[in-house]
Amino acid sequence: MMNSRVLYNKNILPSYYKLGLEIDGGFPDCQAGQFVMLKISEQLDPLLRRPFGIYKNRVQGGCPLGAGSRVQGIEILYKVVGKGTWIMSGLKEGDKIDVLGPLGNSFPLSDGYKNIIMVAGGIGIVPFYMQVASCKMQVATCKILFGGRNKNDLPGLNDFKKLGVDISISTDDGSTGGKGFVTELLKEELEKKGSRGQGVKGSNNTLVLACGSKPMLKAVAEIADKKNIPCYVSLDNVMACGMGACLGCAVKVKGSRVQGFKSSRNNLQLYKMVCKDGPVFDSREIDWEKI
Repeated sequence: MMNSRVLYNKNILPSYYKLGLEIDGGFPDCQAGQFVMLKISEQLDPLLRRPFGIYKNRVQGGCPLGAGSRVQGIEILYKVVGKGTWIMSGLKEGDKIDVLGPLGNSFPLSDGYKNIIMVAGGIGIVPFYMQVASCKMQVATCKILFGGRNKNDLPGLNDFKKLGVDISISTDDGSTGGKGFVTELLKEELEKKGSRGQGVKGSNNTLVLACGSKPMLKAVAEIADKKNIPCYVSLDNVMACGMGACLGCAVKVKGSRVQGFKSSRNNLQLYKMVCKDGPVFDSREIDWEKI
C-alpha cells in the first residue's frame, strides 16, 4: 500500500482516460493481467477501493515537485461508468491517491505456445498492452482482435498501432473496422489458421486470451472449446478488498476442475475469488451458466 501522486490524467475518448500514477521504480515484477486497488477519494464516498487493471508499467511523467524532472510510474486506462470513475476523471497532476498492488495473477505463456490470439472488448484491451511485450519475449506471434460498440469504444487503439502488432477491429455499428461482434473475428481467425486443437496445446500451439464483458467471454470460451484450443479469460468482477477477504468477487467454478479446495459438504469448494485466485482463469474452469 502506498500514497501516490498523479502524474497526468488525460481524456483520450469521450468516456475514456489515461491516469499516470507515480510509483518509485514502477512495479518491476508486474505482469500482464495484474491490477491495483485504488482509494479514489479521502472522503467516505466512495468508501471502498476500486480495482483497475495495469495498462502500462514504468511510464514517464513530469514531477510536480521539480520542474523539468522525470519520474517513473504506472498507467491506468479507465472508463467513466459511475461515481468513482467520475471522481477519478477530475484528478489533477499532483493530487494524491492511495494505491494497493500489484495484485492478482497473469496469463500463462510459459508452455511454449507460439500462436497467441488476444480477444478484447472495449476496456478489455487493458491487459494486452503488456501482454504483447511478453509474447515477443517468448518469440510468439501475436494477433489482437479488438471490438467495441463504435469508434469511440476502442481505447488505446493508437498505442497498439505504434507497437506494430497485427490487429483486426470490429464495431457493432461498423463505424471502424468490420461490422459485427469481435467473436466473429475469432471464428474467422481460427478457421483461417485451421486451428483445431489436439490435446492440451492444439495442433499449432495456439492459445486464446480474452478480456471483456462476460457475454463476450462466454462466447469466446465456447468457440475455443469447440476447437479444443486452450483459452484463458480475465474476469472483471466487483471487488472491495482485492485479497479474498470480503468474498465479494466470488465466481462459480466447475467442481471437477477444482484441485485442493475442500468444504464440509462435498469435499469441493465450488467458488473461487476473482481477486485472489484470478483475475485470469482457464475458461474451461468457469461455470458459465452461473456467471
